[in-house]
Amino acid sequence: MRRQINDMNAPGSTYPIGTPGKPWGPEEIGQWRSRQTPLRSYSADVVRVIERLRDRYEVVQYGQLDYAPDHHPLFAIRSPGWEDGLPVALITGGVHGYETSGVHGALQFVEQHGSDYAGRINVLVTPCVSPWAYERVNRWNAQAI
Repeated sequence: MRRQINDMNAPGSTYPIGTPGKPWGPEEIGQWRSRQTPLRSYSADVVRVIERLRDRYEVVQYGQLDYAPDHHPLFAIRSPGWEDGLPVALITGGVHGYETSGVHGALQFVEQHGSDYAGRINVLVTPCVSPWAYERVNRWNAQAI
């Protein structure tokens, strides 16, 4: 794999999908997506940790990403005793799937320090914004965006 990546970065090399200088269409996106395989589990790495936090925080499912055959619920973790008059700190992770430390850092923050701010600010954490990309350790989502 390392050699394949290095070969693609060599002068004069081209990516095996598409035509240089031409935007991808549905066919190229389909070719690219067919090459993507899960390397880790959103359910095991992220959802399992979120479930453990339910007894201390409010966990809200704010959406779901459906990229057949995958279906990923999207979760936010809210401070207990949310107070409308307080400022809100939004912490996100996993906007790009290869940003592993953001996902795990957001979850660790909630587990270890989330309650430290009770009564001073409301904390809202969305630990993994792009679970499809997280599983594939990829910057792009399933639509190659």
